[in-house]
Amino acid sequence: MIDNNTLAAIGNNRLRRLATYSSIVVASTLIVAKLTAFFLTDSVAMLSSLLDSTMDLLASVVTAFGVATALHPPDHEHRFGHGKAEPLAALAQSAFITGSSVLLAYDALNRLYHPHQIQNENIGYIVMGVAIVLTIGLIEFQHMVVRRTSSLAIHADRLHYIGDLVINLAVVVAFGLHQWTGLNWFDPVFAILIAFGLTAMAWHIAAQALSILMDKELPDAQRDRIRAIIVGHPSVRGAHDMRTRSDSDRIFIDSHVEMDGNISLRDAHAVDEALIAAIVKEFPNADVMIHHDPAGLEEDRLDLRIAKTED
Repeated sequence: MIDNNTLAAIGNNRLRRLATYSSIVVASTLIVAKLTAFFLTDSVAMLSSLLDSTMDLLASVVTAFGVATALHPPDHEHRFGHGKAEPLAALAQSAFITGSSVLLAYDALNRLYHPHQIQNENIGYIVMGVAIVLTIGLIEFQHMVVRRTSSLAIHADRLHYIGDLVINLAVVVAFGLHQWTGLNWFDPVFAILIAFGLTAMAWHIAAQALSILMDKELPDAQRDRIRAIIVGHPSVRGAHDMRTRSDSDRIFIDSHVEMDGNISLRDAHAVDEALIAAIVKEFPNADVMIHHDPAGLEEDRLDLRIAKTED
């Protein structure tokens, strides 16, 4: 585990890459361990955990690609940067999870109607114990990275491994109930419950990714705070047509700002710069664009068009 002092010394971009590499290493290690355990135990719950780790590896590779792409600086053809590569990666992750859930549910239902005896439960306990320890360590590291970088792709990857942790615990419980009662149906029933949980997690990830890809506005509380900063400047008479969006790492803000029509262009520019500095101070990852208008100007406004559609 990386301590807080070491974490603080690592740059955000390097930290993101380190998080993606860590998830790939953990997923690869767990796949080998769980594959061995599945052959030894013949447990469908263990198979569910193996399938989930396999999907996690594929998703982690997609995440690594998405994060690496998102970190590319703006270029001639992508002047807003490449930040939306992260929600695209998260959307791909949700598809991986959904697919694995369907396959898992099918296999579990088949096993429910054709029960198999679990063998070598002690091997399963050992593998699941290792998996739980590694997963908890990775989740904690990813939590620190997300808190520092606000990376949606790594957040989605972290949700994967939270799901993994629940799955691993469920496998241990299934083994324990089988040993205690001798009943074979605990194994497939737990696998089906895991499949439903994975599907719900996939939908949650997809909803977050689609919100960013569809340029959903920032929460009302943040929009209100941005507007308060703008209209709080003594030279500003009002603001309208403010638009906001996010690419998971940065937020983009543009707004029309109303000023005295007789103010000079130089003075208006100074007000713009002061507003941008004030907004960025409160929202350090903001990219702000200000358009200044003379106060009282009658024009076609986005706010009015939106208000008409909501009536």
